[in-house]
Amino acid sequence: MIVYIPIVRVREPDQFKLKGLPQNIAMTEKQVRDILMKAGRNGDGSLSKGELEKAFKEFGSRNTCWRAFCCLRKIDTNRDGKISREEIDSVVDYVLAWLESKN
Repeated sequence: MIVYIPIVRVREPDQFKLKGLPQNIAMTEKQVRDILMKAGRNGDGSLSKGELEKAFKEFGSRNTCWRAFCCLRKIDTNRDGKISREEIDSVVDYVLAWLESKN
């Protein structure tokens, strides 16, 4: 009978860190709002999916397209494909909860 014994390799803790992405992000509500407003450059007061992707890239998301899609699906109550001024507070709460879950 053949018995397979798995080889356990010890990895350095630094090997799992993602280079270029912030570790242990702790952001305030104001910082999140500033990043969202900076991403919404066209000045119409709403955030499109592309602008959300830019913001999530700055928040440290590895898959910005998916994160922006999930945010739009959850928060865009009028289903116009954009986050309006009235929905920004919900986006801030969503981002803060997401950042908290990463830590």
